[in-house]
Amino acid sequence: MPQFHTVTPHLHLFEDTCNVYVLRHEDRALLIDCGSGGVGKRINEIGVSHIDWVLFTHHHRDQCFGAGHLVSGGARLAAPRFELAHFENAEQYWQQKRIYDNYNDRNTFFTIGRDLPVDTVLDDYETFAWGPYTLTILPVPGHTSGSIALVATIDGQHVAFTGDLMHDGGKLYQLHAMEYEYGDLVGVNFTAQSLCSLGRQNLDMALPSHGPVIADPATCMSDLDHRLHEVAEVQFHRAGLTENGLFAHEIRMEEISPHLLWGTAETCSNFYVIRADNGKALIVDYPHAALSLFMVALHSAEPYASLRFVEHHLDELRDDWGVTSFDVVIPTHIHDDHVCGIPYLQRHHNIECWALDDVAKVLAAPAQWNTPCLLQTPIRIDRKLSDGESFQWEGFDFQIVHYPGQTEFHSAVLAQVDGRRVLFSGDSSYPVKLQRPDDDSGGWVVNGIMRNSVTLKMHRKCADEFERLQPEFLCPGHGPCWDVPANAAAEHRAFIERKEALWRDLVPAPADLGIDLFWARLLPYQSRLRPGSTGEFTLELRNPYDSRVTFTAQLECAEVAIETQTESITLDPGIKGTLSCRLRVADDAPADTGCRRVITVLIDADAKPHGPVCEALLVIDPDAPATVQRQNS
Repeated sequence: MPQFHTVTPHLHLFEDTCNVYVLRHEDRALLIDCGSGGVGKRINEIGVSHIDWVLFTHHHRDQCFGAGHLVSGGARLAAPRFELAHFENAEQYWQQKRIYDNYNDRNTFFTIGRDLPVDTVLDDYETFAWGPYTLTILPVPGHTSGSIALVATIDGQHVAFTGDLMHDGGKLYQLHAMEYEYGDLVGVNFTAQSLCSLGRQNLDMALPSHGPVIADPATCMSDLDHRLHEVAEVQFHRAGLTENGLFAHEIRMEEISPHLLWGTAETCSNFYVIRADNGKALIVDYPHAALSLFMVALHSAEPYASLRFVEHHLDELRDDWGVTSFDVVIPTHIHDDHVCGIPYLQRHHNIECWALDDVAKVLAAPAQWNTPCLLQTPIRIDRKLSDGESFQWEGFDFQIVHYPGQTEFHSAVLAQVDGRRVLFSGDSSYPVKLQRPDDDSGGWVVNGIMRNSVTLKMHRKCADEFERLQPEFLCPGHGPCWDVPANAAAEHRAFIERKEALWRDLVPAPADLGIDLFWARLLPYQSRLRPGSTGEFTLELRNPYDSRVTFTAQLECAEVAIETQTESITLDPGIKGTLSCRLRVADDAPADTGCRRVITVLIDADAKPHGPVCEALLVIDPDAPATVQRQNS
């Protein structure tokens, strides 16, 4: 029969399909994981009359399959943000799970079979308060990609509930859990990264989901880290190591010049730090820790997969480089692999975010936009900068420009650092040698991805700015940094002109109609309206024709009866304008908060019908506001 064991006076361990930890406050309890739920029938043995909460470290069945019994008794459930779907949508997971031609090795196959009601979400780096206790949520990917540890001080002991991250004796609970994609062992890399983060907590005790309590966490983590390194060395091609054979947490900053540091090309995307003499730091972009781990998350076959940021390099900047405060962060562009760490910096280091206005509008309200590589979390913009604006920070001179090469929502930042004109170009400009390392013929390119919303005019803007700014040193968004030769601007221009000629030759005139995916864009992209309410939208139009054109537009939604009216605007070639559009949802429209409905826009250009060119998503929600105002770009 399962037994209770006292860990500290107010903390008990109940042996079940996993270790169930019971934290007591008076006659109430909070559980960490619950196994079969059998603890609920015997909780009175330790003087508890009611279980308030069950907090889960991860989603596996052995941790939670009996939670329904505890919910029936009044307990509430809290689940990790990045495991949430495997609690709330478990039944749907099994309907979507791939069975044939399946090369997904993630251990989500250990998901429960019935949905569980989650009352609150456990967000990385936030806290959960209950009674006199505060539990800090620490991301510890490894055993699963969304696993968390819960760190708290209990009865004077600094402890962590570590799930299945590690086992006593410096071991893993399950080696097979380290396989993520077919044939890899990238979980070893994630686990090592998590051990490094957990090691900073200076724990007195670690409380795993299986096996005995770990009385000497530092030794356990050190021994496990050593074993992970040995496994990675033997199977180096499977563990997601960097080109230099490093785990993600072992990547170190490099000094470009006395005041300029680089996260190196081995981070997910490049990021840079300008150090002022007073210890303040200005950061350009702040990405995921390692490219190898980013690619594993990016290519996940799971229907609910999402990318997860884990803090990196900040301790190194403080300990090794003399940084005392993180003052300002400047994102070069909107893509999640460059900005995913900014919300963390804002929340936990009170950093200010300064951004070009065309970048800021998307980062501040991502739900309004339909464009690739969006970060879901809104980013607070503390200072909006305009195209061509000069500014200063701690004695350094800067200029920011609109630099729409890879995406429309992109900037480049020129800085005077240690006697050089340094251009932080994001993902827009690179030497040809980055793409073809064996090519010594020279040449500079502008990166272009049409689904990021680009036009031929935008690429010409990059060439103009590159020539005008005259950078001496290039700090790009990926790959190594480069000295800029004297002929780079001419090669840059030549590449753009050649590409434009090839693109124009490939599509019928007008070329921008076949190149510019977003010549029509409906904002906001996501909205919620209740039956009988009115929604106001903005239709952005960019005339792709070579002549003046009158556009007419009307909203429609085939699935829901709506009331709209036709609007029109006349635009000169290449000019951008907006139309205000309104729809009213019918009083008897069916409300379903789990269903997205598609609003499209029927667009004519000089009476030539283009059909439903662009779309937005509508949820009919009985609790939504009566009127939703349109969002201007």
